[in-house]
Amino acid sequence: LVADTRFWVVRPRVAGGQISGLGTLLSGAYIGMDIGKSAETQHQFTGLETAPSVTTDEPGREFVLHTSDLGSLDIGSPVYYRRDQVGQVTGVELDPDGGALTLRIFVRSPYEHLVTRNARFWHASGLDVTLDANGVTVHTQSLISVLLGGIAFRLPEDGAPGGAAEPESQFFLYQNEAQAMRRTDAEITPLLAYFTESIRGLAVGAPVDFRGLTIGEVKSIDVQFDAQHARARFAVRLGLYVDQLEGAPRPSGKKVEAHQELIDEAIAHGLKAQLRTANLLTGQRFVALDFMNANGAPAPSTIRLAVPPGEIPTVSGGIEDLQLALTDIAKKIDKVPFGEIAQDLRDTMGVLQRTLNDADAVMQQVHGQIAPELTETLSAAKQAMSGAQKLLAQDAPAQQDLSEALRQLARTAESLRELTDMLQRHPEALLRGRPSDPDKASP
Repeated sequence: LVADTRFWVVRPRVAGGQISGLGTLLSGAYIGMDIGKSAETQHQFTGLETAPSVTTDEPGREFVLHTSDLGSLDIGSPVYYRRDQVGQVTGVELDPDGGALTLRIFVRSPYEHLVTRNARFWHASGLDVTLDANGVTVHTQSLISVLLGGIAFRLPEDGAPGGAAEPESQFFLYQNEAQAMRRTDAEITPLLAYFTESIRGLAVGAPVDFRGLTIGEVKSIDVQFDAQHARARFAVRLGLYVDQLEGAPRPSGKKVEAHQELIDEAIAHGLKAQLRTANLLTGQRFVALDFMNANGAPAPSTIRLAVPPGEIPTVSGGIEDLQLALTDIAKKIDKVPFGEIAQDLRDTMGVLQRTLNDADAVMQQVHGQIAPELTETLSAAKQAMSGAQKLLAQDAPAQQDLSEALRQLARTAESLRELTDMLQRHPEALLRGRPSDPDKASP
């Protein structure tokens, strides 16, 4: 019986996916005891409300976590490292002021060395669904953690381990992995940007981007009113990751360590901040840093990006310009006299309709008056041509009479020719008459 000896009443219990004390259903409740390791003797104890999750002689280390929300955690909830269960929650206690909770976790051997001074802990309960500028992200540790909750921990990707944590070391329990993996104040460089356009869709934690590379995040957003000039602007405080920033080498080969000098050079070469849309479906926005001219068009960079504390110039974002362009187009469309155009169109259509009606009347007149006369004329001409054809046919009576008349005329002409010839030879025949033999008569 020593100072750290513990007593509790054993009853049936289900916690953290574990079932204990089922034997008491038959044997009845009894007192359990965990022998301590202290050298101090003690004979008076306060019994525990619940059985301890681990015994004193189990190898491992205990750590303390502080959180503002317990979530679905309970005594016996699992503790994970890269989805492998390495421990469990051994105690939950509300702080005296009621503002937070204190949890005790036990990481069994040989995994206790994984808990270093720079380790980050977060809730691994249920499904961690995040909708931000990067889209929809879903994280979970295991099916048990989805149903019963749990805690996960690991080191930041680019963080130094910092050495193994001592027993009873204290850590903060974050609500999710994204918050746990964010850089601390010692790992970021602050930067301030003022925007006058709407910042709808921009939220704390939104990424700060440089040509596709995330180099920071939005730390806070505040509004500043200028009553004298009746205007407002938004102060967006950015946190740039130190490990993503490098000094620009000088011609002498020395590396510039003064961040303020680097940012002054970058701004002099056109480094500016701009709000851009990351997700058209959700409207999420982010802050983009790039070398740009006054209109936001890309400009060639001449130095490497390195940002110190200070203020960076801003340019309006693409969505804002699109909205202004659409508004301008809408105003121009609104100025178009659609009413007058419609009236002129109606008048023109009326004139066209009347013209079509007149044309239709003319066509009816042509069809009713001129067409019949033209048809009669064509019919008469056709009859005349038919009669001519019949008249000129070889076997037609008129054609035969004409042929006979022409033959008689030919014979008459022959007789006249003979008479003329005879008178030329015997002109006295006009007095004496035709001789009996004109060829033998004397002249």
